[in-house]
Amino acid sequence: MNTVELILVILLSVGFLTLIVLSIVLVSLMVAIMRNLKRISERAESATSSVANLAETFGRKLGPLAASGILGMLIKRFTSKRASKED
Repeated sequence: MNTVELILVILLSVGFLTLIVLSIVLVSLMVAIMRNLKRISERAESATSSVANLAETFGRKLGPLAASGILGMLIKRFTSKRASKED
């Protein structure tokens, strides 16, 4: 083997080894990032379900109260219109 060929083989081997090491590091970083994203999405899903449950509870508890308030307002409006028409 010629010395030039030997130098080229060594340079290519070093370059290939460097690329392999960099790709392993990159893949391990991507796996760590994906784990963090999964954990963050699970927390966000948990928080949104908690907020949804809270809103549903408020809706169930305050729905009749709001309906009675609206009904009271409508009754006042209609009775005040009748009273003004009768005068």
